[in-house]
Amino acid sequence: MILLDTRELDHPIPMEMAVNAFKKLSGDEVIQMIHRREPIPLFEIILKNGGRFRSIQLEENLWHIYITRSKTVDLEAIDV
Repeated sequence: MILLDTRELDHPIPMEMAVNAFKKLSGDEVIQMIHRREPIPLFEIILKNGGRFRSIQLEENLWHIYITRSKTVDLEAIDV
């Protein structure tokens, strides 16, 4: 699991970090992104490029987002 903790970073740095990490994903690798908001524009990029994601809001300003290119990884099975 590749961890990206972007809670304290300002736009556009979290998006750039996530897109760069997504480009390098292979096999069953998963990115876990921790963010203070739900990055909807990032989801559009992921889907457009054959990826999948799971987004979970844990608190008002705390989101965990799981991103993969794998068709077999069960994102729902990942414990938060």
